[in-house]
Amino acid sequence: MTQFPDPGRSRAVLIGTGSHTEGSGLTDLPAVHTNLAALRAVLTDPDTGVLPPEHCVTAADPGTPAEAGAVLACAAQQATDLLLVYYSGHGLVDDRGRLHLALPQTEPGQPRWSSLPFDTLREELLDSPAVIRVLILDCCFSGRAIEAMGGPDGEISGQIDIAGTYTLASTSATTVSYAPRGAAHTAFTGPC
Repeated sequence: MTQFPDPGRSRAVLIGTGSHTEGSGLTDLPAVHTNLAALRAVLTDPDTGVLPPEHCVTAADPGTPAEAGAVLACAAQQATDLLLVYYSGHGLVDDRGRLHLALPQTEPGQPRWSSLPFDTLREELLDSPAVIRVLILDCCFSGRAIEAMGGPDGEISGQIDIAGTYTLASTSATTVSYAPRGAAHTAFTGPC
């Protein structure tokens, strides 16, 4: 028997960055805004969705890492059944190989100070009382999240530490994602 999440104890956070400051070198991704709206519509559909609209927060083009983090932290602490976190936008890798999620003000040469570090997002997921945590990353190099969720102490230890956490990545740790020019959605998030 399939058991669906309890809507009252579940939360979703949909974060996306489709616009970037001029001169940053990051291209705008208009499909990100469509991704956010479409995913929210599916999750909150009155007939087939799994969440009431008030439990599905969208953060489109958050101005700062603190703004994105505040939305994430609030939902992460409120969720006791399912926590779903989705990010769509540019993924950047710093000089130590760590994944960062771009925001509108992100400077590619300074990702540690101008983007949302994946490690910070990971900590919020792990600190959540949610029984099931689902992370969906639609960004370049998103496969690095799978490596990071495994933990530094080995595969078995990492699985124990993050039981109930599932990660979907749009690409491998070393590959870029695809956002077809002029398409309504990114290749990963769009309908089949």
